[in-house]
Amino acid sequence: MTDNLKGILAVLTGATAFVVSDAIVKLVTAELPAAEIITVRAVLATLFLTGGVFALGAARPLSILATPMMLLRLASAAATTTLIVISLRDVPLAIVNTVLQVTPLAVTAGAALVYRERVGPSRWAAALTGFLGVLLIVKPGLGDLGLSAYIVLLALACATVRDLTTRGLDRDIPSIFVAAASSAAIIPAGFVVAPLEGPWLFPTAWAWVLLTASAALFFAANTLIIVALRTGEIAVVAPFRYVAAPFSVVLGYWWWGEVPDALAYTGIGLVIAAGLYTLHRERTSLGARPVAAPGRSPAE
Repeated sequence: MTDNLKGILAVLTGATAFVVSDAIVKLVTAELPAAEIITVRAVLATLFLTGGVFALGAARPLSILATPMMLLRLASAAATTTLIVISLRDVPLAIVNTVLQVTPLAVTAGAALVYRERVGPSRWAAALTGFLGVLLIVKPGLGDLGLSAYIVLLALACATVRDLTTRGLDRDIPSIFVAAASSAAIIPAGFVVAPLEGPWLFPTAWAWVLLTASAALFFAANTLIIVALRTGEIAVVAPFRYVAAPFSVVLGYWWWGEVPDALAYTGIGLVIAAGLYTLHRERTSLGARPVAAPGRSPAE
């Protein structure tokens, strides 16, 4: 088996694990407040990721976490996950997952502004196409999502900040160490949101099973994405992340009967097309610089 094939299999499995993890969270929102889900899943995920840190010998001094760039990265990662969990309660699974696929396009635009990276007209066009797709998907102020549409957009903005700050971290810091620290940072975020919701409930045995499964899938997805990005050529492997979009549509219909409207389907198509076009452009000029993988950060 070639490295590229191993990378493709890893990214396909990782992308699927992310969608199923989110779907499980959406299931649990029918039983538990979002703040409780955020906290409990973060605790479980942190345990899994911390185990991975020590198993891989990726531990680093905790003083690294106090640097300004790392603190901003942790805060934006916590905000991203918190907003995703809150939005999953009221927003179709396919919409949340597809909007997050725009993160690399938003990072492209952000990198031009923050890091003064050169971005050509075609990449700007792809980024703007992706943003247009997002607006067609969530239809802020016009659709049925109401306030939830803005929560999804805010999650995208926080995810963009998260990935931009990730670029500013020392490359010697292992991805799984950043992932574990980010997961730990989510724990207090749940307590911040708690006063806005009702009282916490003691989870049923089934809720514990679901939350543990979601945390395990979150850990597996992060690990697999890291493996994929370090195994195959990114220009070959990265496009397979977009399997998350159609899979989330199928899973949303299967579990909840969710069917995006025509505008949302158009937006989903624009997001996927813009991402794949960007990756195609990068592949034709392979060797100039690495390509950011679409969707979630490998160190969420």
